[in-house]
Amino acid sequence: MPTLRPQGRVTPPALDEINDRIRLLMNQPADKRRAEEYTRLLVLWAAATAANRSGWGTAA
Repeated sequence: MPTLRPQGRVTPPALDEINDRIRLLMNQPADKRRAEEYTRLLVLWAAATAANRSGWGTAA
């Protein structure tokens, strides 16, 4: 089920899951493994926003 975000934008479940994983990751100690996982999640997030054509990754 898509989630309504501020500014009336809707995000698909995949983006919500990626965002949740990023939030959980940020609660962990900073180390090389966390940095690598963060990078991996950002790549997934960028691909999901591009596939969704949401425009979240574009400048205003």
